[in-house]
Amino acid sequence: MSSAIHKTLLTTVLMTMIGFVSSVATARILGPQERGLLSAALMIGTLSASIAQLGLANAYVYFYGAGRSFNYLRLLVMSLLAVACVAILFGLGGIYLSDKPRLSESWIWILLFSAGTGAQLYFLSLSQLKSGLSFYNKIRFGQVCGNALLLIPIFYIYQLHASFEPVLWAQVSVAFALAGAGMMWARRHHVWDAINGHSPATIGGFLRYGLHQHGSNILSLILLNFDKIILINRGSMEEYGYYAMAFTTSRLIGALQDSLSVALFARFAGKDIEELSIKVKSAFRMTFVPMLMLAGLGAALSPWLVVWVYGNKFAPMVLPFAILLFECVISGANGTLAQRFTAAGLPGLLLIRQFMSLIPVLIAMPFLPAENIYISLALLMLLASSMRLVVTLIMFPLSLKESMPILLPTKQDINTILKLRFRSPN
Repeated sequence: MSSAIHKTLLTTVLMTMIGFVSSVATARILGPQERGLLSAALMIGTLSASIAQLGLANAYVYFYGAGRSFNYLRLLVMSLLAVACVAILFGLGGIYLSDKPRLSESWIWILLFSAGTGAQLYFLSLSQLKSGLSFYNKIRFGQVCGNALLLIPIFYIYQLHASFEPVLWAQVSVAFALAGAGMMWARRHHVWDAINGHSPATIGGFLRYGLHQHGSNILSLILLNFDKIILINRGSMEEYGYYAMAFTTSRLIGALQDSLSVALFARFAGKDIEELSIKVKSAFRMTFVPMLMLAGLGAALSPWLVVWVYGNKFAPMVLPFAILLFECVISGANGTLAQRFTAAGLPGLLLIRQFMSLIPVLIAMPFLPAENIYISLALLMLLASSMRLVVTLIMFPLSLKESMPILLPTKQDINTILKLRFRSPN
């Protein structure tokens, strides 16, 4: 697993650097209002594509990893068709609910982005069949690098006066290119080859696992996007542009925790539960407090860094950015601990914590102030993530009958980090 983590972390570092430069360039090319429109279009497409996953790829990985026999080729084809159709339907709903005429005018591109991203996300999850995560990292890097490279001709043609549409067109082409790469990867590796397992899987088993996990994912999507959904309807596009940049930039700090979560699921899905528990708790200890300290440093420097990087026009994003840095780290810790349930075939238990963390959101929504609403939304995001973490920690002794994960890294954890730091990947 250390080799997969090493490769994933290296890819994540490169992605973070390229993504940051791309984010700055996009903000400066478009400005707050056009950047807000782009973020809204991408949110509709990405949210639709994520909802459309239905847990199908993760169910594929879990049952295939557990050695359960099934007609995996038929499952792959039918899953892709279902994902594309559902993504388009939800994309249409998102466009219909939006009251921004510019988004309605670009409906065909938003729907294409929804379908292409749906297929891309499916293959991204499916690539965790290979615990080395080679293609998983390639498709992630390809997305960031492709989007960044296509900004060059856009800047050359439009200079600093571009609208959001050309950037959306570029991202549509990248999504379809990566979906095509996913199809070629699946064909080359014959991921549907028959397994002579001792216990055949059933379509009912697939759907139960997939929908249980997807139910948790849907609630996660709501908790991750309720702020943007509220803001796009109650705020201006300029405010949305500030908040979108604050949110997107703050996600950079969570790259390490996301990489560890993916590596844990790829390595342990359907396999040794005892070792899974040990590794999950170790990953949590080694990252949570150190990343909180890094978030504190980033928050302290944000008044100078944000203006220096994005320009004075984006100064209002400083406070939500500082808040969302802490939210991202806490959310990443939730993702790490969640692998103890998901990789062990218990995704339904995560629904409990998701429902409980929705409570403060539902209570607070009617009382959000109209002035500076994007700051209130950032605080609400932080509250929801914190409650989710508390519930997850409590579930270890209550639901799993295991000791609660501790927060601080041990001496052994520090030695493990040092060994990983100086070890070359295989």
